[in-house]
Amino acid sequence: MKTYIKKFSLLTAGLLLAFSQSCTKFDDKMYSAYTEDNFPKTPAQFVALTGPVYTAARGYFGDYFDLQTAGSDEVVIPTRGGDWFDGGKWRDMHFHTWSTSHEVVRNAWNWGFNAIGTCNRILSIFEQTEESELKTQTMAEIKTMRAWYYYLMMDAYGNLPLVTTFDDRADLPETQSRADIFNFIATELEENLQYLSEEKSEQTYARPTKWMAHSLLAKLYLNAQVYTGTAQWDKVVEHADAVIESGQYTLEGDYLAQFMPDNGPSNTEPIFSIPFDPARATGNQLFNKVLHYGHRLTYGLSVNTWNGWSAQPAYFDLFDEEDYRTQQWLSGQQYDATGQPLVFNGVNVILDPYAYALLPGSDFDIGGDDNIGRLAGARNVKYYPDKDQVSNNAGNDVVVYRLADVYLMKAEAILRGGAGSVTEAVDLVNELRKRGFPGDASKLYTASNLTLDAIYKERALELTFEVTRRTDMIRFGHWEDAMLFKPANTGETYKRIFPIPQDAINTNENLDQNPGYN
Repeated sequence: MKTYIKKFSLLTAGLLLAFSQSCTKFDDKMYSAYTEDNFPKTPAQFVALTGPVYTAARGYFGDYFDLQTAGSDEVVIPTRGGDWFDGGKWRDMHFHTWSTSHEVVRNAWNWGFNAIGTCNRILSIFEQTEESELKTQTMAEIKTMRAWYYYLMMDAYGNLPLVTTFDDRADLPETQSRADIFNFIATELEENLQYLSEEKSEQTYARPTKWMAHSLLAKLYLNAQVYTGTAQWDKVVEHADAVIESGQYTLEGDYLAQFMPDNGPSNTEPIFSIPFDPARATGNQLFNKVLHYGHRLTYGLSVNTWNGWSAQPAYFDLFDEEDYRTQQWLSGQQYDATGQPLVFNGVNVILDPYAYALLPGSDFDIGGDDNIGRLAGARNVKYYPDKDQVSNNAGNDVVVYRLADVYLMKAEAILRGGAGSVTEAVDLVNELRKRGFPGDASKLYTASNLTLDAIYKERALELTFEVTRRTDMIRFGHWEDAMLFKPANTGETYKRIFPIPQDAINTNENLDQNPGYN
């Protein structure tokens, strides 16, 4: 069992009973529960008080992951006979026909703003206490987390209400422009950088360090042209360099090791991760979404998996058979734990990456026969199935930012005109290619063939299921492209952001719907 999860859970257990993830006002009695005499003073006590800020992050791998991933070209979630119809929500995500009342759109919005409200609530407690270095650092960490939550919401929904207090001023906020939210995030991160820890250790794991903030700033500026209309490539390079030159992180020798069920603080590449545990920190259920029913016998699982999410053929074809990163995909003949061909319901389980045959009259149903629709599509096991899962919850920590992404961000920024030489960009990307194709120099890039298209492809190979693809597709101009079953929707550029949920507008008349969704 991961010891850092155990420690974190014991510290926060009591507080989680008192805190709820809502945007409603904090009970006045909670304010009076802390006085100058009994307010937490030790680092462990501060961690306990701030626990809800971090437990809220686990929702990132739920509805927010679905929102960012289900409409991209890396996955398709077809109806398989009676399975995975779910009211048509996955079809809507795939065809980009979501509405203002779409379940995933609504749930992701609620998650993000509940998390922001939690940050504001806990900051309001700390603001009443006497000054200390520990207080300053803790508040900087919470503000950085709030900036991260705002970044996620701004990337998805564009124009947002901006709330930084937990009092009457938080009632019915007005919509702020995406550019204004961008500036708030940038300012918040820049102002708090100096107070964040530079340490990479078990104690700072899953908390925002200075290097997490630099990574987030690099990500923010990488998409500045999309968010504000003005490119800021030099700033991408600046913040990527801060991470690289810190010397705190190195590429993992084994690409897949950082995603295993026992991943954690000892991994050298992740910069910011969200801890999960099968019993104490639940919510990582990705293995259920991707695995065929029969894979229960492959991975020694005690639950029945759901057999839904699979790769689009064109995306799967990006991967070279010789690339080590291809090992994250399951295709072809499957085997049980003893090495015997896997059989389910009397059918040999052979996953076909290309067998997406629509039923007559349907545009998204590929059928439920065990040897047809249910065997279609390669399955992604980058987050290796956890044999010790409990009630559908795995223990793999979810990697949010890691060094490979920082390398790719800097390389792309240089090619787009940022500070640095093409040679630097080539060297950075080749570090990843060397890991993918060890000992094969023919697979390395040169200054003549490292193009932006090559960077776009490399990001797919490196970052599948890491909540980057939708943002990448938009930045590279591919969000409206045709995909499996889906025609191009060239005239619908307004769908580069999601609508503000109608429920939110019904609750707050000061919110303006995003253009195109009225």
